[in-house]
Amino acid sequence: MHGKHAWVLACSIFAVLAFTLAAWPQDDGTAYYWPQRTVGIPVSVEQINRLPNRPSELQLYYAVNRGAFQKGPRLSLSRLHPLDGGKEGFLFTAERDGDFEFTVQFIYPDGSVSPKTDELSPQRRVVIDTTPPLVRVYPTLTGVEWSASDENLDPREVSLECKWPTSREWTKVTDRAFRTTDQYAWKLPPGKVLEVRVVVRDRAGNEGVSSVVRVPPDGASGAGFPRPSSGGNPSWVGGPPSNLPQPRIDYVNTLDFQVDYSIQRMGRSGIQAAHLFVLRNQGSWELVKRFETRVLPGEEDRPLSLPFKAKEEGTYGFYIIPESGAGNRAPDPKRDDQPMLYVVVDTTAPYIKITGVQVKKGGTRGPLVEITWEAADPNLMPQPVSLEWSTDKDAVKWNEIKYRLSNLPNSTMGRYTWEVPDEKLWKFWVRARAVDKASNTGEHIWPQEVIVDLEQPSAGIIRAKGGNTPPETPTSPPPKSSSDSPLGPGGLPALPKLPDG
Repeated sequence: MHGKHAWVLACSIFAVLAFTLAAWPQDDGTAYYWPQRTVGIPVSVEQINRLPNRPSELQLYYAVNRGAFQKGPRLSLSRLHPLDGGKEGFLFTAERDGDFEFTVQFIYPDGSVSPKTDELSPQRRVVIDTTPPLVRVYPTLTGVEWSASDENLDPREVSLECKWPTSREWTKVTDRAFRTTDQYAWKLPPGKVLEVRVVVRDRAGNEGVSSVVRVPPDGASGAGFPRPSSGGNPSWVGGPPSNLPQPRIDYVNTLDFQVDYSIQRMGRSGIQAAHLFVLRNQGSWELVKRFETRVLPGEEDRPLSLPFKAKEEGTYGFYIIPESGAGNRAPDPKRDDQPMLYVVVDTTAPYIKITGVQVKKGGTRGPLVEITWEAADPNLMPQPVSLEWSTDKDAVKWNEIKYRLSNLPNSTMGRYTWEVPDEKLWKFWVRARAVDKASNTGEHIWPQEVIVDLEQPSAGIIRAKGGNTPPETPTSPPPKSSSDSPLGPGGLPALPKLPDG
């Protein structure tokens, strides 16, 4: 963000943040978002001076992420810091970003305080957020897809901007409101190319700007890596002749890798070198290097590798020409020659975030936990998402909720409902992981522990005991006489009583 714009933004946010702590007003739950580590906390000196019992000092307390209150600055009424807008108050500097709650305690000349330390309650809440949002954008044949991530994203502040490559001015697309994870397409005239970017802001005013991509994608704009088209090849490569096989596509998660190859045919002089060529964007083939090697007849099956170091993420096409010991080799590949191998270099972990966890009273085996998530990456594996649980947030090994899950069709979002079968499990942490074709793995842990015990306990009163209550002694029922037996005296069947005569 340019310095002038940042200053204007900071001033405008400070105007919003100019709340006043008076005589312990209750927190109404409103959160103020602030893009700097130092924040001004104004107090109403005029109201304090009108109090019948006027304090001599003010003690600022703060709590981080709903934790216990800690002491901040302590100032006398005459030593408060001047703040913007003619106000006075505290200057508080946070060591890190977080959700901060503030309250003020009055200290009187006799040393008494009000309220007492164990009676403090939050008066104002400030979310300090100095981190700009992350925006990842991927070109398609006719448009772009994007996904933005940040703890405090403002869904109202998403802008899609475009321009012609020869222009300096960006034009905002105003057809509709855009979401933090969304897509858009244009009807471009043949041969025309658009440069596109996405700009988002969080609630603190931090701005995140994506890399610039080109539509249709040609890989020349530093967009990270082009999204493969539905045909399997990078979108900037023309389709191969119908009588040739489709080239293989490999995925790697490092800039340094090996290109493996084999010798299919050679003469009696063997092989003395291998020429490695690379194709990037819409350019021509470039010679990487002539690598000296020695392969003798009969060693055709020996595995061979050539090192390559990519400058950046992206899709690379490779072509290898062996040179015989007699110096014979095929001509260099032409512009229209199909690569023998495509390699997608992807060092970025997929974006994955659990967006919601809801517990409901259960089915036949236990409570139901509905988990929703967002997962995005241009090279996601099929069924890329795994959900896991653990009673220890820092555990090395987690337990399966469900592996091999997919997003909803044509969406970056997904949903799964888990019926918790273990009757002893009543609280746990939930983690989501997503993996791409280059084996990069992104993960996110839901920030709150999940409680699945929704039962409301009940009790019943048995009796009351006092000092005059005689102790209970166990009693046994009196033994039954033989006449009470259904079988009669001696255990024999009883005769029915017959009438006289």
